Amino acid sequence: MDQNLIANILSLTLFFVASIIAIRALFLSVRAQSRRLFILGLSMTIIALTAAAGFAGDNITSIPLNVDWFNYIGQTVSFLFILLSFINNSDDYQRRLTYVHIAASILLVVLLLLAPVLPPEFPNPSITKSLLSGSRGLICAVIFIYYTSSFMTKESRFSLLMSGAFLLLSIGYFIILPKYFQPNDTLDHIGDITRIAGLITLLITIFFG
Repeated sequence: MDQNLIANILSLTLFFVASIIAIRALFLSVRAQSRRLFILGLSMTIIALTAAAGFAGDNITSIPLNVDWFNYIGQTVSFLFILLSFINNSDDYQRRLTYVHIAASILLVVLLLLAPVLPPEFPNPSITKSLLSGSRGLICAVIFIYYTSSFMTKESRFSLLMSGAFLLLSIGYFIILPKYFQPNDTLDHIGDITRIAGLITLLITIFFG
């Protein structure tokens, strides 16, 4: 089996799902004048870009594409803003959070543009990558708790499916943590497949939740 096959499937699935959610959320944010939906749409736009960058980095070898900086930091920041949008419903909070999110997203795009000249590896890569990947897993776990709590209150199918999606994403990120200290293709593939399942659940939620 091609070592990049599952990673490529994950990148393409992430790009496809994140792009659909981003387009839908941004469209609805305009119609509903919802800053929370705008934050979701912008977060998913950045996550879609990380997927595209990851796919390019895994398959283009003719030029150096040091996209790990953008991928790890971009996904961590994007999931964080989705979580932060749940904390407070006040218009003032959502407005300030939107401005900060836009500024952070611009900096992330700059980081992507600088990819060819960035160092090929993080400082102390085992520690740095495990912390960033662990942060993604932790944030997704907290979002899972939020949707689980919402389901316990409202018993809606949407909350149930969203909680399942973020649980799978969280587990997927935690599964791959050992690979940063000791390469393990089996755990890497299991983690990727688990995240693919989470993304498919997320897509099903968008259409049928």
